[in-house]
Amino acid sequence: MRKGQSFIIEFILFFVISFSLFTTISYFFYRQNVFYKGRVGEITSELVNNLISTDIIKGVNCKACDQVLITEEIPSKIGGFYYKTQLDSEGLKTTLFMGEASSKQNQIFNLDETFSLSGELTSENKRAGIKVNNIDQSIEVE
Repeated sequence: MRKGQSFIIEFILFFVISFSLFTTISYFFYRQNVFYKGRVGEITSELVNNLISTDIIKGVNCKACDQVLITEEIPSKIGGFYYKTQLDSEGLKTTLFMGEASSKQNQIFNLDETFSLSGELTSENKRAGIKVNNIDQSIEVE
């Protein structure tokens, strides 16, 4: 083998090894990014649930109020993902749309036994409106 040919083979091997190393490191950082975005989304969805739950409890505990409307600013995305929050007889559920759907559910302190719960809001809403009607015993999220 001549000196020029060995130089070309050395260059090709160096390129293949460098490209393989770059690809492996890039994939590692990509997977870490996806993992942490998912974790941030899950934790932040719990915070959104807690925020809405707290507002519901505040509205229900106002015994002198017949009707209460509480508005809260909510994020447009959670962890970079769109989401939907539903209030029904099972409680408050926030679903993240991150490839597969991930849900966090909160019980609203047995209010489903005395109040009718309804409503849904999506991440397009910048504000969550919580309507508590203490006369009709109903709670609605919009």
